[in-house]
Amino acid sequence: MSELFYVFGIGLTVLALVVAFGGMRMEKFPSTLVFRGGLAVMGIFVVAACAFAIVLSREEKEERVEEIEAFRAEEEAAAEEGEAPEVDEPADAEPVEEDALALTSPEPGDLIFDPTTLEAGAGEVTINYTNPSEVPHNVAIEDGSETVAQGETVTGGSSAPATASLEPGEYVYYCSIPGHRESGMEGTLTVE
Repeated sequence: MSELFYVFGIGLTVLALVVAFGGMRMEKFPSTLVFRGGLAVMGIFVVAACAFAIVLSREEKEERVEEIEAFRAEEEAAAEEGEAPEVDEPADAEPVEEDALALTSPEPGDLIFDPTTLEAGAGEVTINYTNPSEVPHNVAIEDGSETVAQGETVTGGSSAPATASLEPGEYVYYCSIPGHRESGMEGTLTVE
């Protein structure tokens, strides 16, 4: 269905180029018939493009709701079996330290961190991420192209730390849930 949105967008672009080219080449452009016909076609393309944009946004929202429901079902199934939910963190994770860097996100589930910059001293650095929303998130620390620490995925006010031994420099922290980092869920960690 998303292909139709692009088809209408390309159609509008082509139509605009035809009108521009015709206007430069013809002295009496456009004629009344061409003007009315072109206006009608452009109107149809604009309405269709807007309609498909609305449909696509609804589909994306439904997909996000399905992801959240699947995540919850996974957690519930694991809880019923007495197992911990699957996480990307080593089993011997250390408890959160008192001087851990605090990190959170907006409650509605927006794909951003608050704050987007953190500072810490060299050595063992812990970022304690608290997720107030029902959208699953986590925090990972990246050194260059290598992920050096990653906390477990949390929802609904839960917290999870990511701890790494870091030398002075600049690092990136991000959410490793597919699509979240690409949507802007990352920040800069400066270690001095």
